[in-house]
Amino acid sequence: MKKLFYLLTCGILTICISSCQEDGPGDVIWDFYPIQFHITLTGENGEDLLNPATPGTYAGLITTATYQDETYVKDVFKGNNVPYESRAYMAHLDGIYTIKLQDGRYALIFGELNGDDTYKNENITIDWGNGTEDVITFSSKLKWKGNDPVFNRSYKLNGKEVEKDTRTPMIDIKKTALKNDRDYDIQPIVFNIFLMNKQGYDLLNTNVEGHIKADSVKAIFQGKEYYLKTTQDSYTRAYQTQFAGLTRPRFGQGSTSAYPTYFGELDGTETFENETLILDWGTIGQDTITFTSKMGWKDNRPFFIRNYQLNGEDLDKDTARPNIHIRKPIE
Repeated sequence: MKKLFYLLTCGILTICISSCQEDGPGDVIWDFYPIQFHITLTGENGEDLLNPATPGTYAGLITTATYQDETYVKDVFKGNNVPYESRAYMAHLDGIYTIKLQDGRYALIFGELNGDDTYKNENITIDWGNGTEDVITFSSKLKWKGNDPVFNRSYKLNGKEVEKDTRTPMIDIKKTALKNDRDYDIQPIVFNIFLMNKQGYDLLNTNVEGHIKADSVKAIFQGKEYYLKTTQDSYTRAYQTQFAGLTRPRFGQGSTSAYPTYFGELDGTETFENETLILDWGTIGQDTITFTSKMGWKDNRPFFIRNYQLNGEDLDKDTARPNIHIRKPIE
C-alpha cells in the first residue's frame, strides 16, 4: 500500500510540474481574477440615484451597456444566466445588473472580463434610458517581472481617468435626478384599529358593557411606548406627515358602534421590513401587527409594495391606511 501511495504521489507531482512549465513563467499555475466594474450613480445632493426609493431615481429606466458591438440590458440575463459571486478561475460576462453594496448603496455591475487578456482603449457605453450616455474606457495589459505578474490598468469616465491598477474599479457617475411630471404627495401610513367585542361593539366606548379603560392602552413601536390619547378629531392629512402616536377621536364616545383608534402617521416613503407594532390592551392582552412597506419608482412614477398581518394572519395590502379589525371574546 505504501509503495502504491508513493508511486501515485510521484505521478501527481510530475503532472503538476509539467503543467506549470507549460502554462507560464516559474513553477506556479497563475489563476487571474476577472475584471468587474462597479458603477454608482450620485445626484447633485449626494443622493443614491440607483436606489428605487429615491425620488428622481434611474432604477426604473431601461438601462443598457454596449461593449464590443453587443448590447446588454440591465437585469436581463441571457438564458436565465443569473450572475454569481466572482470566481477567479473563470470569467463569466453576465452583462450589467444591479446589486446592493454593504454600505446600503445600490450599484451596477458590469462583467466579468478575463483578467489576463489585453485590452487597449476598450469602451463600455452606458445608455441610461433617458437620452443620456456615459462612456467608460479601459486598458489592461499583463507583464511578467521575473516570475511575478504585473498589471498595467487604467479606467476613464468620459475621457477622464478615474481608477487604475485594480480589477474592481469603483466608478461613480454624477447625474441630475429625473424630473417628475408632477410633485407627488406621498400619503403617510395610518393604522385604523377597531377593537370590538363579539357583537361588534366598541370596547373603548364607556357605554359598552365590559369596556376597557383607555388609560391602560398603549402601543409599542420601535422600542418606544405610546399611550392612548384623545384628540379633537382624527387626522387625515396626506400632505404633511405628523406622527401623533396612538390616538382616538373624541367623537367616538357616542354610539356603541366601533370607531377607529389610529396609530401613525408614518412616513410613506420610508422602508419598513417586517416591522412590528404591538397593541397592549391592558387586562385583555396584546395583539401584534407586522407590516412591510417599500416604495419604488417605475417610469418615474412611485409605486408601493405593502402588506400587513395581525397575529400572523394576512390583512390589507397595498394601502396606506390599513383597517385592522380586532375582536375579543367579551360578551
